[in-house]
Amino acid sequence: MLQTHFLRNGTMPRLDATEIDAKAQIKEYKESLIVESAAKLFHEKGFERTTIDDIAAELGFTKPFIYTYFASKDSILERVFDRIYEEVVSAASTDRLEEASPDQRLRHFVSGFIRKNLEHPEFSAVLLEDEKSLSAGKLEDMRIKQRRFHDQLTGLIKDCARAAGAEMNEPGLAALAIAGMVRCLHRWYSPNGRLGIEHVCEELTEVAMRIAGIATPSGSTLPHSR
Repeated sequence: MLQTHFLRNGTMPRLDATEIDAKAQIKEYKESLIVESAAKLFHEKGFERTTIDDIAAELGFTKPFIYTYFASKDSILERVFDRIYEEVVSAASTDRLEEASPDQRLRHFVSGFIRKNLEHPEFSAVLLEDEKSLSAGKLEDMRIKQRRFHDQLTGLIKDCARAAGAEMNEPGLAALAIAGMVRCLHRWYSPNGRLGIEHVCEELTEVAMRIAGIATPSGSTLPHSR
């Protein structure tokens, strides 16, 4: 029988901040394992063909374990989309580059964007293939986030043109071209192929910079994003 311990005044004892934080971290870790395994399976099998049993088996757990943290497969998909967006935005972030030149900031942004998609090909695959399975509310949320990302990339391209004393007629079109190039990487890139991630990232970053109308001299780049 479950024994519940009460204080003398009849109240439940309170967990201290350390215990609460530890429990939250454990919960976050387990949810992260589920999300990562689900993303892998959604990429390999598609959302519709993946079951909760599949996700549990991938982790070596039971179905009830999954339901302890997520109410449904749909809620897992939503978390997968959130995780993808957060990781891509974090990799491309230029928040710490206030003193960098516009072209350095743009290079850092696109390099991080490209690298994250090379390291995790399932990201773009899931975004493109399983978007149709999102609820209307979550789909709108992702549209807002994607527009925010697009606007940030467009703004960086504008800043580069302005700094060069030039004018770009359609910076938004350049941003779409760069994003389209990156989001198709999962269709052809293989980490087991002749070209490694470092080489492909460097080459495609240069392609992206040229799409944006920037020709950066050799040796003036920032370290690659990780």
